[in-house]
Amino acid sequence: MTIASGDRFAVVIATRDRPQHLSQLLDALDRQTDRDYEVVIVDQSGPPEPAIARRVEEDERLHLIADGGKGLSRARNLGWRGVGAEWVAYLDDDSVPSEDWAERLREELDAHAEADFVSGDVVASGAPSGDYVSVAEFRVPEPCIVSGRWARPWRVGYGVFMAVRRDTIERLGGWDERLGPGVPEFPASDDMDFNYRLMRSGGTAYLSPRLRVAHSQWRTRDDLLELYDGYGRAWGGFVTKLLRTGDLAGAALLTAGRLKGIGRRLVEGTRERSRLRLRLFAVELRAFVRGIAIGLRRSW
Repeated sequence: MTIASGDRFAVVIATRDRPQHLSQLLDALDRQTDRDYEVVIVDQSGPPEPAIARRVEEDERLHLIADGGKGLSRARNLGWRGVGAEWVAYLDDDSVPSEDWAERLREELDAHAEADFVSGDVVASGAPSGDYVSVAEFRVPEPCIVSGRWARPWRVGYGVFMAVRRDTIERLGGWDERLGPGVPEFPASDDMDFNYRLMRSGGTAYLSPRLRVAHSQWRTRDDLLELYDGYGRAWGGFVTKLLRTGDLAGAALLTAGRLKGIGRRLVEGTRERSRLRLRLFAVELRAFVRGIAIGLRRSW
């Protein structure tokens, strides 16, 4: 059932038990220079936050799906199916777009009819000083088109912000609900899996530095260890999915890419004498191997 219309785009936000972050994001959307779009909030909080429900009741642009299930990929699927607009613009609930974000997004969508996917410059916001690693920062210094069967999925964009044609999401079968936050075994790689399938299908991504989003760095250093453990396991699951579905070349490419990234963490940790980076290297390497072992026992 369509609950959010609009001729160009609608925003979808998945959230779970982070009402303060969500409120900040909704405040940022209220400050936009262009407010001619609707917003779908898929709330998996338990119980749902009453203040958010009241805010939805008071703003006709906002729509709420109270979902008793769990999982970011599930929430994203529920969100896009409720959108009637041509494009679905996903924002993580701990992100804050610049005040001209929606205006610039509309301009970029109008200017790039060839694109299936549009993303922008995601900067880390509020990171603690000292030894720290920013999460899901995706810098776009200049306009860029990404396409081709072998384009690396991490060069397409992260789930913090991405706009995707609704018919492209439908063509790809949506988000794989076996991957992503909320999935105990593989709590990440949902965006990498989607990006990979998009590129493999012949899709085109356009990256614009004019689309600016700040991603809040609210996690502690100990939180990062748990997060990167999930990253490693999920990437192992992602690779074994490709193996089990016959994409041996893709599995080899992404295994090499992940090991290169993990190895870079070791080099950085040694060079910068960063105890955190060295711990993340060990955590992610072990988790990647463990994720492959778990994934190989699954029927994908």
